[in-house]
Amino acid sequence: MTSIAGFFWRYRSELLPLYIGLFLTVSAAVAHRAWGTGGVVLLTLFFLVTACLFARRLTRRVERAYAVTAAFLGSGWWSTAAIFGPGHGPFPALLITVGSATAIPWWAHRRRRERVRVERTIRAWPVLAEDAGLSGSRVMSAVVDAWGYTARVALRRGMSARSAIARADEIASMLGVRPNSVRVTADPDREDHVIVRVTESDPLARPNPWPGHGDQAATITKPIAIGTSEDGTTVTVLLLRRHILIGGVVGSGKSGIVNAILAGLVPADDVIIWGVDLKGGMELGPWAKSLGRLATDMDGAVKLFADAMEELNRRTREQAQRGERTWNPTRERPALVILVDEFAELPPEALEIADSFTRLGRAVAATLIAATQRPTQDAMGNNAVRSQMDGRIALRVRERADTDLILGAGAYKSGWRTDTFTLPGAFLILDPDHNTPIPNRAYLVEDDTVTDIAARYPAPTALPVRQDEPRADHPVDPDDALWTALTMPEGASVSDLMTATSRSRRWVYYALQQLQDAGKVRQTGGRWHATPDQP
Repeated sequence: MTSIAGFFWRYRSELLPLYIGLFLTVSAAVAHRAWGTGGVVLLTLFFLVTACLFARRLTRRVERAYAVTAAFLGSGWWSTAAIFGPGHGPFPALLITVGSATAIPWWAHRRRRERVRVERTIRAWPVLAEDAGLSGSRVMSAVVDAWGYTARVALRRGMSARSAIARADEIASMLGVRPNSVRVTADPDREDHVIVRVTESDPLARPNPWPGHGDQAATITKPIAIGTSEDGTTVTVLLLRRHILIGGVVGSGKSGIVNAILAGLVPADDVIIWGVDLKGGMELGPWAKSLGRLATDMDGAVKLFADAMEELNRRTREQAQRGERTWNPTRERPALVILVDEFAELPPEALEIADSFTRLGRAVAATLIAATQRPTQDAMGNNAVRSQMDGRIALRVRERADTDLILGAGAYKSGWRTDTFTLPGAFLILDPDHNTPIPNRAYLVEDDTVTDIAARYPAPTALPVRQDEPRADHPVDPDDALWTALTMPEGASVSDLMTATSRSRRWVYYALQQLQDAGKVRQTGGRWHATPDQP
C-alpha cells in the first residue's frame, strides 16, 4: 500500500486531471443528496470567482485563458451534475470526453513538465551532489522560467562558494543537461550559499534585432540599451563619466556592441562623438556622417587625442571659472565620447595622451570607449588606461586568462566565463550596475539601419567653443604652453606639462632636456622650474 500511495503522490502532477474528475464526481453526488438548487448555484459562483482570482496570478496570457476555460467547463458540469445527479444521462460520458480534452494542454505544458522534473531533481539532489563533489549540499528553493530554472543551494559547512563555482561542469554532468548550460554564482548574502542557473533552451540563440529608439529621447545622461539578457530583460550601459572597455576575439561581435552603442548615442544632442579606426575606416566609416571627427591613420589618431586633451583642458578652465566641479551635458555644452576600434594598435604618442584623458576626463564628461582583441597591459600602453575602465564588456575569448584580462583578476574563478560562448554578440557586462555574470546578446543593427541613422543625425561641424577661448584652428603652441607652466611659482610636474602641452611624455622629457642643457630649467623635488632671470 505504501508503494502504491507513493506512486500516486509522486505522479500527482500528471494525474491531477484524474484527481479533479474524481473530486467533481464525489462532490456533485454529495451536493445532489444534501443541497438544494440555490446552494449549488452559490457554490458554483464561489468556485468561478476563486478560479478567476487564481488565473490572474498567472504571468502568461495563454495560461490565464486556459485556467479560466477549464474553470468554466468544470463548474458548468459540476452545477448541472449536482442538480440532476452525476450518474444521470450523459454526465459520465461528458466528464470523460471534455475532461480528457481539457487535460491534453495540461499534460503537454512544457513549463509544468519542467517544474515537475525540477522538483524531482531537488528531492534527488543530496544523492546526486556526491557525484559532483558537493556532498552535504541541499537545494533550498527553485524557480522555473521559460528557459530553465534557478536554484539556491546551501553548501556544507567549510565549503566556499568559489569551490562550488569551479564545479559548474560537474554539476552539468550530474544533472544530465547540455554542455555549458549551468552557471554557478555566489550568493551575495552568504558565503556558504550559491545560485545555480540551468538554461535548458538557449534564449539567445536567435539573432536579436535592434528595436529602435522608441519614444524616449536619446541622451548620454541615461543608460543606453545595447542588447537583451537571457531572462528577456533589456541590457543597458551608462556612458556618462565612465570609460568602457570592450574585449573579445575576432568574430566575437565587437562591432555589434559598437554599433549598438552608436545607434543609441548618435541621436542624442548632448554629446559629440569622435572615432578612431586604424583599419582605414572599415568599422566606423558607415557612421562617419554622425561623427564629429574620424581618424583612420596613426598621425590622425595622435592629432585627435591631442585635440581632445586641448578640449579637456578648456573645459577644466571653464569649470574653474564657473565654480563647478562636474560638467553636466547639454545641447550647448555637450559631452565628448571618443570611440577607438582596436585600441591596442594606437601609436605610443596617442596611448600616452589617452592615459591623461582617462584620468582627467570624468569630471568634464569626457568618455573613452576602447574596443580591442586582447587588452593586456603591454597592448594598452603600459599605463593606467585599463585600470581606469570602470565598465567592462567581455565577448568570446579563446583562453580563460583572457576573461581576467578584460574583466579583472579573479573574474573567471568567480563565474565570469566567456570562453564557452559560441554566438557572435554574446557578452557579459561588469560595471557598477551589473555585478552578476548573466549572459547577454547584443542587438543586431543592420547596415541599412546604420546608413539611415547616420543620414538622419549628422554631427555638428565642431564642438561649441566660447568666444574667449582659443579655437582648434588657432591652437596654443606647445612650446609656449610648456614655458608658461614652468614659470609658475610652484613649477610643474611632468604630468602637468603633458596636460598643458597635450604632448606625450617622451616629447616633454625631450623638451626639458633641451632646456636643461641650455640652463633654462632646473628640477627640484620632482617638479620642474624655470631658472630665474631667464626670458
